[in-house]
Amino acid sequence: MSQQKNNFLFSIQLITFFFTLNFLLLNSIHNAFSDGLFEENLPPASVGDREASLYTKINPPILTSDSKENTFFELRLFDAKTDETIKFVSYFITVEKDGQLLMRDLFHSPEGPLKLKINPTTSGSVNVFGSTEPFLGGWTSETGDITINGPLLLEGGLYHFAIEIFGIDSPRNIFTPDKAPRFDSWLSVGDVYRDDIMDGGKNYNITLISYYDQIQKFKYDSQESNMSWIMPFNWDLKRIQENNIFVHEEIKIPKTLTKFSETNAFDALANGNPLIGRSIALDPFTEENNFIIHLLLNKADIIKIAETMNNNANTNANKMTFSLSPSQQKILETTPEVVSDIGAILVKFNWDEEILSNQDTNLQLAFSDALSTEELKGDIKYDIIVYDKSGTKVVTKQDLVANAAKDSQIIKFPSKGIYQIELHIKGITYPDSATPDETRNGIARGTVVVT
Repeated sequence: MSQQKNNFLFSIQLITFFFTLNFLLLNSIHNAFSDGLFEENLPPASVGDREASLYTKINPPILTSDSKENTFFELRLFDAKTDETIKFVSYFITVEKDGQLLMRDLFHSPEGPLKLKINPTTSGSVNVFGSTEPFLGGWTSETGDITINGPLLLEGGLYHFAIEIFGIDSPRNIFTPDKAPRFDSWLSVGDVYRDDIMDGGKNYNITLISYYDQIQKFKYDSQESNMSWIMPFNWDLKRIQENNIFVHEEIKIPKTLTKFSETNAFDALANGNPLIGRSIALDPFTEENNFIIHLLLNKADIIKIAETMNNNANTNANKMTFSLSPSQQKILETTPEVVSDIGAILVKFNWDEEILSNQDTNLQLAFSDALSTEELKGDIKYDIIVYDKSGTKVVTKQDLVANAAKDSQIIKFPSKGIYQIELHIKGITYPDSATPDETRNGIARGTVVVT
C-alpha cells in the first residue's frame, strides 16, 4: 500500500532512536569520492569485517528538457574481493545539487541492490511510495524497487549523492555512527543543448552534450568559425586535488558544414588553455550525418588550468569556458595517447619508430585511470578497430586482454595515409574479483599516420 512520509518527522525520529542507544552522530572516516561520471564503482570502504564497494548509476545518463521518461538511481553494495552482493542493506541517502538539499531519507533492501524510480515533478515536496521495514522504518519493497515523486533529477548537471550504510546482513545489524561507512558520489546527468546556427547563408543544427554540468551562453561566430560556451565549475584547487574529476563535452556538427567536417585538426581552449593531443577526439564515422568532436579533460589537465587561474586571479572562478574552431594547421601526427569517452580510461600508445604501409607494426598499449592518472590494477578486455579515411574498417581485433593493464598487438595498415584507431573498452577484471567491472566501458579514439 502506498504511503507518504514527512521527511522532517522521519529525521527527528531517527535522531531520537540513535540518542536512545547512546550513539553520538559523527562524521564517518570511511569516505570514497568521484566527480563527473553517471555510473561508477566507488573505491572500497570498511564495512564490518569486509572491504565493500558501492556501485551507483543514473539511468538514462542524458536527460533533456523535453524528456518524459522516468529516471532511475541504482545502488549495489558488494564485497570488493568476491563481488558478492551484500544483503539487508540500509542506505541513508542525501541528494544535493548546487548546494541545495533535494532529498534525505532511509531505504532498506533485503536483497541488497536498490533501485529508485524517480518521477520528476516541477513542484511539490519529495514523496516516497512503498512500505517500511519495522526496525528502523526505512523505505523498502520485496523487489528493491521504490518509486519517488518530486523535484529530483529534473535537469542536467552535477548531483551530489551522500550515502551512509546504516546496516547490513540483518535489519537489526546496525552500525554505530562512527563506524558507518560513507560514500560520497558526484554523478553527472548529461545536459543536451541544441541550436541552429547560420553560416554562409545556410542553417545548421548543432547538438552539444555536456557530461559534467549545464551548458550556458552558447555562441557561434561564422566569421571566425568559432563555437564557444560556458559551464559551471568549482575551481577550488584543494577540491580538485582531493577528488577524481573528468570533464567530457561532445559536439555534433552536420557533415554538410564542411569547414568543420572536412578538417582534421582543431583549436580548442578551456579557460584560455589549449587542449591538444588526447584532449581532442574526432569521430567522423559513428553517425552518418554528423561529425562528432569530443573534448576530454582529466584530473591532471584540470589541475594545470586551476593552478594557472589561481596564479592569475582569473575572473572565471566559477566557470569553465570552452572555445572550438577549425585549425589552420593541417599536418597530423600519430596520437601518442587517448582517453575513452565515457569510462575515463587513458591508453598510451608506443608504436614502432616508423609506421610503414603493408608491414607488420608492433603497438604496445598501457592502460591507466584518466581520473587519477594512476595505473589500473586489473586486466582490460578490449577491441581494436581501425578505419581508413572513407570509414571502411581495415583492421578488427576482438576480445583482446591487456593483462595487468598492458598489452602488445601487431597491426598491418594496407596503404599510406591517415587512419582512425578505436579502442572499445569492454570490462576490467581486478585481482580477487569474480566479475568484470563494466561501469567504465567506453571508446577511445586516436589518429595514426602511415608512411
